[in-house]
Amino acid sequence: MSRTSPSYGRRGRLNEATSGIRCTSPTYGKAKYGSYCEKAEGHVIVESDAERVVTQLLSIDPRVRAFRPQPFCVDLIDQRLLFTPEAMREARRKHSDAPGPRFYTADFSVDWQDGLHHAVEVKAERFEGDDAYRNKIERARPVLAANSYPLRSIIIPANTAHPIRMNARLLKQATHHVRTWLTGDLVERVTRRCQDGPVALGALCSDLAISPAVIPVLLAGGVLAGDLANHPLCGTFELSLAYGDLDHLCLLEGVEK
Repeated sequence: MSRTSPSYGRRGRLNEATSGIRCTSPTYGKAKYGSYCEKAEGHVIVESDAERVVTQLLSIDPRVRAFRPQPFCVDLIDQRLLFTPEAMREARRKHSDAPGPRFYTADFSVDWQDGLHHAVEVKAERFEGDDAYRNKIERARPVLAANSYPLRSIIIPANTAHPIRMNARLLKQATHHVRTWLTGDLVERVTRRCQDGPVALGALCSDLAISPAVIPVLLAGGVLAGDLANHPLCGTFELSLAYGDLDHLCLLEGVEK
């Protein structure tokens, strides 16, 4: 009887998912990191858990108009941006004999509501890269800036219980329920209960007989606000009225290097 090697499989078809200028590599049995983000025009595929956290942060940030994973590549030799796979192939042929790093691919591009843009580099804490990698980033930085995409560096905490990691996931999920869960009656009851000052999450849920699962929706909808960058959502989390302000959802600066 013939013996065959075990097959661990490849990533499923990504025809309807956005993975940017560089195709996301096969997983060979490992978990793949996908998400649905309206600001990224649908399903997106990223290469790490840290990048998935960033998609959550960009999705909930009211300042972000749109974003895209792996949007373009920096040709470090010719000092220009490459926007298509065809341009990448041509540049690889051209620089095939060049020594040292030749290309850098940004993890995300971000289009802000004010019309400005950024490129984003994402790393997980304790895996920020060596000196050679940092040198490549510094070579890419002026090219990105010259093309109106200044580079921002994001370091995602290794601790999965970090408030920003936990809250970003809950708030991203909550954004899908804002239109259906935020009824006029609920908003009126919460506003009346919180009008005299901050209220602990546990006390609010008890007083109004509402599920804690509703709290992220109230935060995502601008009804309530709280210190989401430094405290996880729990019974003692302090909530106050937001009056439609969404500044509490701006969490990128909390993980920016």
